[in-house]
Amino acid sequence: MNALADLQGDFLQMLVKDKTAVSVFLISGIRLSGQLAAFDQFAVLLESGSGSQLVFKHAISTVLPVNGWSQTREPTGPPVGGDKSNHLRGSVR
Repeated sequence: MNALADLQGDFLQMLVKDKTAVSVFLISGIRLSGQLAAFDQFAVLLESGSGSQLVFKHAISTVLPVNGWSQTREPTGPPVGGDKSNHLRGSVR
């Protein structure tokens, strides 16, 4: 297992364990909200008031805790991606 997989697994496990509310941004620009209930190598299970959704990781762009960090941990710096409403904006050359 490489360091990136460990980082991803540690981050997702923290979100599941702490029951942190998250926004999941898909590469299509769609935002999903809820709590991560579980994950594996290929997908995450997102639960919300409307039910459960299985979201494949290859479709995910960003997972952002709603409050910007885990409820049990303090932030160590500014968020990496920021909270931009249109994170796909930019020019293609």
